[in-house]
Amino acid sequence: MKKIRIILLFMAVFLIFLVTSKVSAAEETTKLLYQDISINEDGSITVKEAAWLNGEYNGRLRDVDFENIYATTFTGIYSNFAGNTDIYNGTSMKDIKVYDISQENFHSMSDIGKIETTYKEVNRASNGQYGVYELTQKTYGTDFKIYCPNNKNKVICIEYTITDAVVVHNDVAELYWNVLGDQFEEDVQDFQVLIHLPGEDSDVRIWSHGPLTGRNQILNSRTLYFEDTNVDSYTPETIRIMFDKNLVPYATKRSNVNGRDNILRYEQMMADTANRERENAKLELENEASQAVLDLEENPRIYYYNTALELVNQLDEDSEQKQDFLYRIEQTKDLVNQNWKENLQYSLESLEDDNYYSLNRDRLEDFKEEIEEGFDQEVKEEYLKKYKNLEEILNVKEAGIRKNWTIFVIVINSIIGVLDIYILTKIINERHKFKGQYYREFPTEDNPNVLEYLMKRKSTNIGFSATILNLINKKIITYEQTPNNKDITLILSNEEYTGTSAEAVVLNVLFKLIGKDNKCKIQDLKNYGKTTSNARKLINKMDEFKKVTKEEAGYKEYFKENKGTIIYIVLAIINYIASVWMAYGVFYGLNNQVVQIFEYVIGITILNSIYIIIGCQNKDRTMKGKEAYSKWLAHKRFLKNFSKFDEKDLPEITLWEKYLVTATVLGCADKVEKRMKMYITDINQGNTNRIDTNLLIYQSINLNLTRELNKSVQKAISNSSSSISSSSYSSGGGFGGGSSGGGGRRRPEAAVEVVSKINLKYRD
Repeated sequence: MKKIRIILLFMAVFLIFLVTSKVSAAEETTKLLYQDISINEDGSITVKEAAWLNGEYNGRLRDVDFENIYATTFTGIYSNFAGNTDIYNGTSMKDIKVYDISQENFHSMSDIGKIETTYKEVNRASNGQYGVYELTQKTYGTDFKIYCPNNKNKVICIEYTITDAVVVHNDVAELYWNVLGDQFEEDVQDFQVLIHLPGEDSDVRIWSHGPLTGRNQILNSRTLYFEDTNVDSYTPETIRIMFDKNLVPYATKRSNVNGRDNILRYEQMMADTANRERENAKLELENEASQAVLDLEENPRIYYYNTALELVNQLDEDSEQKQDFLYRIEQTKDLVNQNWKENLQYSLESLEDDNYYSLNRDRLEDFKEEIEEGFDQEVKEEYLKKYKNLEEILNVKEAGIRKNWTIFVIVINSIIGVLDIYILTKIINERHKFKGQYYREFPTEDNPNVLEYLMKRKSTNIGFSATILNLINKKIITYEQTPNNKDITLILSNEEYTGTSAEAVVLNVLFKLIGKDNKCKIQDLKNYGKTTSNARKLINKMDEFKKVTKEEAGYKEYFKENKGTIIYIVLAIINYIASVWMAYGVFYGLNNQVVQIFEYVIGITILNSIYIIIGCQNKDRTMKGKEAYSKWLAHKRFLKNFSKFDEKDLPEITLWEKYLVTATVLGCADKVEKRMKMYITDINQGNTNRIDTNLLIYQSINLNLTRELNKSVQKAISNSSSSISSSSYSSGGGFGGGSSGGGGRRRPEAAVEVVSKINLKYRD
């Protein structure tokens, strides 16, 4: 199972790598983000916000914060007017609404209030739903999760009121508000804000902070405006409005200091800084344009031509150098055009060489970009025709490749499918080699560790536990309970015993590694692996036990050399990779259909997982192994149906101890133990003349020992694995703590357990 888990993990990682590499390639933007803000007489603001999203999405995420949790306390000094003190925080958010407007009906800021569909708040929704939203309330704001898939073609709107947004000073009132926070994960192409005063003020002032590209203006005595374009993600935009305090007669947030002079002083300082930055940016741009023109004159190529022209066109019209730069660029035009045509012809010939063998999608798209860089329209049209011819040839070529891949995948899946049917048929026939329903006797005289290997083709902790039980059954080991019955002591009663190599390992663990003086307490066994040193010793012994078990099983000639399974798994992995790459070429090559890739690859991942799981069931037993395996399965059915037999049909109670040993290996000890206890209780309460009472007590103790021993071995191995995992994989040192670094834990075998019981949009 460990190998299967590793293979499935490999498939999952490969799948995630493929799909995410495609999904992450797209650059998401918001087409427009408009805000209509009304300042109310009570000092609150009502915000209506519309977002027109691009691309594929399930809805919109929007985080609105009305409080800066890192703000310092306002004390009235000049530096407090920089906007980072608590007086500029709002108090709460209320009157929340969510609605949308059809994109075809949305043309300007004035369309924000044209509600078409009102959304309903729900506690939980899922992708694909429409017209609902979830809210996450925080002490400093609210997070919106709005469900509206892109196929609805809607502009998504929210509306809310922030209380105590306006600050009233002794002389003026002001609104200092972050209209675009620093948590936006996408670029905004068109950002506009319209602000309405509650009344007229001929002396109103507005400032904005953020990128130098932002622009604000006073439209009239009660309406102000701010806009910016191509705002990068995570870029805050802030506006500040100073107006007559009499317009907000019911506002309650007061600074109790004069604000006008401090505000003007601070904003003048910011304006001077911005102007210096603009001047520096202007000079830097002019230097870059100058260097670009020089580069063009030295290298009259289309790339340098376009770069120089783009930079020069960004210069202000009143720039002294702009006309000179444009003239010099114009002088290179004919030579640039000639070089561009020569490069186009060279690229075309390289694509046509070797019978189009080197033609692929990436090279063809590079050729198209090279064509579109030029400015000679006649030449562009000529080469675009040649590009389309090449594209048709490539489409035919890719269709052939896809066809070949498809045939290959179909053939290899068919081969694996036939092998699966063969393996399943083989497994079914192997399980029913013995025709009877039950096999009451012991089919072979194998020790329990070899029996486990016969059934599973591997050795586990179960075989170790069962070997101890078998040694007890053979009276090599005896046991006694402590006076308080809280522990059991195992005793080596036959020091001269020479058994199998596996038994020697078990005896060494019990009476030399853990116990002493030929005695070993169950509790000591359970706790032995808690220290790293002891854990390593115990794990090494378990590895030795598994190694000698495999050797002992090899002498029995139960198995053939297991090369078929390895070849089968390799074949399944090749099939998986081929299928994934086929999906990559078929679906992604056709309109970038990432969803189809994901669905297809999920399907083939499941299919190939089934292939591998089935393939790993093929144990490649010999005829002798098949017969023994089938009989032991019949014996297991006999043990599992132990409770269904009448008392007269039960085997002799003296065999019950041995039945418990094999039941432990076969994974049904819990059922057998439960039924045996019931029979012992019934017999004790009924006719005890049939069976020696001491024998019944002895068997009852054996049942308890079986349970405790299995628990102890499991606990010992678990402790050992945990100790080694903690030692090998923890990190950290000095005075600080460490953290666990991932996997590394060796898991106890399952059978032992049986025995013992805003960002602006969101995507899938």
